Amino acid sequence: MSMKRGKTQFAHIFLGMLSIVAFASACSADPETIIQTVVVTNEVEKQVDVIQTVIVTNEVEKQVDVIQTVIVTNEVEKLVTPTPAPASPKGPVTWTIGFPEDVTTYNIWDIIGPASTAYNFYAFANQYPTLMGLSDKRFDYVPVLAAEFPTDPAQEGDFWVTTVGLKKAKWSDGSPITADDFVFTVDTALTMEIPGNWSSNIDKDVVDHAEAVDGSTLKIYFKSAPGLSRWQFGLAQQAIVSKKFWEPLVNEIKAAGGSLEDQRSALFAIQPENEPIAGEMDFIKWEEGAFVSMDRNDDYFWQDSVVKQYANGAYEATDKSGTFVAYGSAGGDVDLQVTRGVQSDTVNFSVFASQDAAVLALRGGEIDYFLSPLGLSSGLKSQVQGQPGIATIQNPANGFRYLGFNLRRAPMDSTEFRQAVATLIDKEFLAERILQNAAVPIYTVVPEGNGFWWNPEVPQFGKGMTREDRINDVVVKLKGAGFTWTKEPAWNADGRKVDAGEGLKDPNGVVVPELEILTPSAGYDPLRATAGIWIEQWLKEAGIPVKANLTGFNVIVPRVYDEQDFDMWILGWGLTVYPDYLADFFTSDHAGLGDLNAGGYSNPEFDALAKDFIGETNLDAARTKAFTLQAFLAEDLPYVTLFTTPIIEAYRTDSFDFAYTEVIDGLQNYFQWMNGPLSNTVFE
Repeated sequence: MSMKRGKTQFAHIFLGMLSIVAFASACSADPETIIQTVVVTNEVEKQVDVIQTVIVTNEVEKQVDVIQTVIVTNEVEKLVTPTPAPASPKGPVTWTIGFPEDVTTYNIWDIIGPASTAYNFYAFANQYPTLMGLSDKRFDYVPVLAAEFPTDPAQEGDFWVTTVGLKKAKWSDGSPITADDFVFTVDTALTMEIPGNWSSNIDKDVVDHAEAVDGSTLKIYFKSAPGLSRWQFGLAQQAIVSKKFWEPLVNEIKAAGGSLEDQRSALFAIQPENEPIAGEMDFIKWEEGAFVSMDRNDDYFWQDSVVKQYANGAYEATDKSGTFVAYGSAGGDVDLQVTRGVQSDTVNFSVFASQDAAVLALRGGEIDYFLSPLGLSSGLKSQVQGQPGIATIQNPANGFRYLGFNLRRAPMDSTEFRQAVATLIDKEFLAERILQNAAVPIYTVVPEGNGFWWNPEVPQFGKGMTREDRINDVVVKLKGAGFTWTKEPAWNADGRKVDAGEGLKDPNGVVVPELEILTPSAGYDPLRATAGIWIEQWLKEAGIPVKANLTGFNVIVPRVYDEQDFDMWILGWGLTVYPDYLADFFTSDHAGLGDLNAGGYSNPEFDALAKDFIGETNLDAARTKAFTLQAFLAEDLPYVTLFTTPIIEAYRTDSFDFAYTEVIDGLQNYFQWMNGPLSNTVFE
């Protein structure tokens, strides 16, 4: 069996098994194209590295590395086509896109590391090439910078080795993108032990090193046979940086000595002015609290490249390096033809203090599109829906909001305490009555929409219970774990209410102090602000002293991830469809400062199960192991998952004409990968 055939079978089996989500709303009277689409996820708020994929994940304020994962849906297909500028005279085209929150850095080491917020990804992550990616419509696993499929990893001595040939692409300064750039990127991430998405994609337990055979050929050496999450859905889709630009800066930091933590801090502090990039738009200026400005990259390698996807499943891509064909013979009916080309001369990301202010700017024509992992609230949607020149769209999300615990502190380190908190939170009441069906309750970290990986048979603390049942259950649970009260909470049958508890002490007899729940403010996300207030009330009824601290998103993220100075927090994730985040969010080796396991969850049994899942090369076996991990987490509860929400977006039709609008996680995810909307991917 040839290598290419082997890859073809892998990708088609993978997509076929995931063909489970259908959008009934995608049907129309005259659909232009109906095909299976694979859309990838990235979250939430601390966003994971989403290179060449359309995130699933996303609310994604702190987003996770969402690399080439897959969800399949049948939908009517079109894509982004901006309204043409007037034929005469023809002036420069500028797109203005509204953000509800500022970026925090334009340093890619920091962005893919501890500063992986959605807004940093929107503005900057799309500037860097990857070896592999997903095709525009069906999202087949296809080459991006790679000239063809990498060879299957094969054992050579102590290592498992793959060889990758590269296209002769250029950085924005005109210098070639070479194998040395990839080698430098991998070596820097490994030797400096950079956390976050870097340590997930370039896992030191899996990746040993890479070497350049010549300028356009590289070899990657793995310590063992790499699993799906660390190769196809990890390293193969990792961002690559310019060695020419970064090597002198990294060498200077290493020469200065100091601890690895000191070296990483110095690396993250660099402001990379005039850094060569490979994406559609080149960074020009960041005015803190106001805007980020980008200009077109005239050396964009994929300019005028053409992709054809055939009805027989074949994929054909033609660019400056030649023509690549996979998944069958190129011929017959064409389901999709894509031509790439940078259409905007300038893109400005403008920061607004609130969603309300951004909506006013959209109505007034000051911005063309409002870009947020949260989308718009239902109330704001009503302010723009039906307005001349404005379109609104709604799509399901691949992400969730959650309550997290700092397990380094008491009483959050108690499993029974976390289970009690989960029991007290009435998710159905919150979603249906308080949030008026603007949210959907969830009980596992894999949302139901990701049906292939979703485990419906996980523990569901509190579901279906009355308020009386919840209080009685919590008293039994906490007393059984050694907690006591000076006054126990109790259900008052006459008043149909809870007589609140007082004086809670932990199993060591220490009075539980007032605990803080860091919660996004109403100006940023009214749903989570409301949830935080209700959770505070329900916990206080049980005698748990707690206060919801409604504050800024860019206040919560550093306290939780960089400083780890907190009790509990509410944020959200935008996710990948391939759920390697089951390991990356919760294994003990990701619990350091700036890494993804901010709560410090540490369970040797879970670590062993997660390691087995990460190393899995078989899709069905990986699914079984993912189910096991979900059940484990739903019982041990380092997170209490709260709800997910649909993504509502709005844009000006006099600036954009999005050729399709029905896609999981909305249009916002396309801004996080190279060759996305900024390159005006035109579906012909």
